[in-house]
Amino acid sequence: MTDQHFPASLPAPSAARARRALPLIRRTVCAASLALLLAAGPAAAVAGGVEWPAAKNTAAQVEKAGLTMLDTEQLAMHIHTTLEVFADGEQVTVPADIGIDRSGPAPRYSPLHTHDETGTIHVESAEWRDFTLGQLLTEWGAPREDTRFGAPLAWVDGRPWAGDADDIVFRDGETITLRYTSR
Repeated sequence: MTDQHFPASLPAPSAARARRALPLIRRTVCAASLALLLAAGPAAAVAGGVEWPAAKNTAAQVEKAGLTMLDTEQLAMHIHTTLEVFADGEQVTVPADIGIDRSGPAPRYSPLHTHDETGTIHVESAEWRDFTLGQLLTEWGAPREDTRFGAPLAWVDGRPWAGDADDIVFRDGETITLRYTSR
């Protein structure tokens, strides 16, 4: 007797053969899913309809954050922190070029900036000092709180942050996670 899902000319697979095929099927499905995500490109920056692009008026935002634009990246202080942002459980892409003004003949840089959409925050300064998440969020133009979302909950390296997220100081190698939820 043949399985109704297979033509009579092909034997139905045995249970053992089907179990051996499962890892291959899982790998194929995972690879196809990854390919679809990678193909989505910039569209993946939208999480549940939430997109927070980098501010267009970079120099003004940097000044508002209390920082100064530089003609070149300074490396006396050079650290990297990872920032993850979620809105209603969906990841929001941290945009490229936060704190980088490309409007002139040569780029100008805030000591606090991003180069790409990986969430890597570059702190590149002529002096060692504290740079905060609040400064980056100001440069970015990301909401602290708006009509859709309350103030975010924050974690630093997986530990809950009890204070104001704006006060988190960037430290080399740490991961900062912000979670916004709808009101």
